[in-house]
Amino acid sequence: MTVNGFMRWRVQAAVILAGGLAPGCMLESDKDEAPPVLARTEQRVTQPTSDFPATYARQWMTNLANSVRWDTIHPAVAARTYSYGAVGVYEAVVHGMPGKRSLAGQLNGLDALPTPDPALEYDWPTVLAQTMHVFVMNSAYVFPNRVFFEFTTFTQASLQALGPIQIGFRRAAGVPVGVIENSIAFGSALGSALSAWADADGYRALRYEGFIPPVGPQYWVPTGFSDFDKVHIPEEPHFGEVRPLVMTSTDECAPPPPTPFSTEPGSAFYAQAKAVYDAEVNLTDEQRENARFWADGPGATPTPAGHWLALATKTLRSRNLADAALGYAFTSLGYLDSFIAIWQSKYQYNVLRPETYIRRHIDPGWQTFLPTPFFPEYVSGHSGVSGASGTLFDTLFGAGPVVDDTKLRRGFAARSFANYTEAAREAMVSRLYGGIHYPMSNENGFALGQCVAARIVERIHL
Repeated sequence: MTVNGFMRWRVQAAVILAGGLAPGCMLESDKDEAPPVLARTEQRVTQPTSDFPATYARQWMTNLANSVRWDTIHPAVAARTYSYGAVGVYEAVVHGMPGKRSLAGQLNGLDALPTPDPALEYDWPTVLAQTMHVFVMNSAYVFPNRVFFEFTTFTQASLQALGPIQIGFRRAAGVPVGVIENSIAFGSALGSALSAWADADGYRALRYEGFIPPVGPQYWVPTGFSDFDKVHIPEEPHFGEVRPLVMTSTDECAPPPPTPFSTEPGSAFYAQAKAVYDAEVNLTDEQRENARFWADGPGATPTPAGHWLALATKTLRSRNLADAALGYAFTSLGYLDSFIAIWQSKYQYNVLRPETYIRRHIDPGWQTFLPTPFFPEYVSGHSGVSGASGTLFDTLFGAGPVVDDTKLRRGFAARSFANYTEAAREAMVSRLYGGIHYPMSNENGFALGQCVAARIVERIHL
């Protein structure tokens, strides 16, 4: 595409956005009154989504993961990005997937979405490109209000350019101008509707609400080399109040209360801390490798949900666009809902980290194998999102041998598992080896994630 052609396309897209609901599409509730159309083609036969490769979906999800990594987005907000991104990908192409259902009417707050005009022909890769371009770039950028982040020049450029580049390839492939215009119009309307829905989940306001951590020997404090001279704002203390996608409330999958706090050597809580201490003192080389493989810290990686997203991409890479869109959507729903429930538990109980307890009551010179994150301990986020993902992946892809070679470029050997749930359990125990979580937090977090997955399997019908 020439520069002038690109600029003309940008102007056309801006006009479409400014006009509200674009021609050539209609809301589920407005099907009796079809709006005017943009351009009709002589043969109104739209190719099904399955005729196209997974590339178009994979590029969006991979670019979102790169954005999360390079912008150092922390795990809960990263999960929100991936879940909304996967929903956007699915909704963009679901109407080209015979027998498959939209998520409108199935996800909280998503009552209706624009639908394509049956009298028009569409190109689903173009619809996908324009839907995600509008969804990702729709509102004015003010860090970190956006659903999708673009804090660095690198990630901003990749996210801004991807949609127009994909559409340019579709033009070069010979897709008729009228079909491109129909697809851009529908994608613009759909992307705007998805943006409004995502923005209404409460996060924009909740991330700025104040929080005063409780004070006491049993409560979380920032971690470091001592208990003194540390000031750190707890990360996302109100994230547990964000609107979930599928759960009716976080109470549905709330974990049991943590073991009662005690500093007595014979107490159950002391035993929890001692288990972490003993595991750390006796770490084997394999356990250290396990902890590093599943560490998935912000900045260095796309976070724990991003690790599971990479596994989804590995599985879906050779599939068609319909399979990829469905696979990303179904497996990604668990990312956001599990982290919402996890974060609600973290700030409800404000349990101190093993690092703090062990230095105060067992060994003042003890250090964790992995750095401790800056938020309360109970329950484990890695365990929760892995519990949800293992169940959803096994449900969709089938229980069978799994090879996780997603970190070969980072120097890690491939790891093999009987199924995704076994991989999830290894991710769970890795947090014990890292010295980050008590056994109760790992086990109850894992059960929380499995509960979230069960609600998704029960309620979502694609």
